[in-house]
Amino acid sequence: MYTVRELVSILSLATENQVRNRIEAIRDLLLPHLRRGPNNQLLLTEEGLRLLRDLQALCETGHTLKEAANILRFRFEEQLEKPNRVSEQTEENREKQEKGGEEGWRALVEHLAAEVRDLAERVRVLEAKLQGERGQAAWWERWRDLKIS
Repeated sequence: MYTVRELVSILSLATENQVRNRIEAIRDLLLPHLRRGPNNQLLLTEEGLRLLRDLQALCETGHTLKEAANILRFRFEEQLEKPNRVSEQTEENREKQEKGGEEGWRALVEHLAAEVRDLAERVRVLEAKLQGERGQAAWWERWRDLKIS
């Protein structure tokens, strides 16, 4: 069992508050692995430490704490959906699964990129409509006619 103070050094963080923030971010996943010790001290099991390390690794790759927590939840739910079976997979089957997973992610990214483009266009149209109703030109228009001497 690990205390919050020990987790600071294990996870290479600066303060206990950072550890507590990470615990709060995935408290729902950590509940089976959290205990209270003497003086109401938080204690975390080995499996809980693994989850915090996964969260920290995601944060270090550029994800926000909230994004990293959501990714961990998604992985956890995905594992629950898979049946618990012990079978050997050939390298070929693993490669096919990984490739299928990559294609799924690629399709999702393409879909989200198209959605962002659509939303950007809608915002542009709404801003133009709003500026037209006010009888104002866009804020950047005044800089177009500025001549540099």
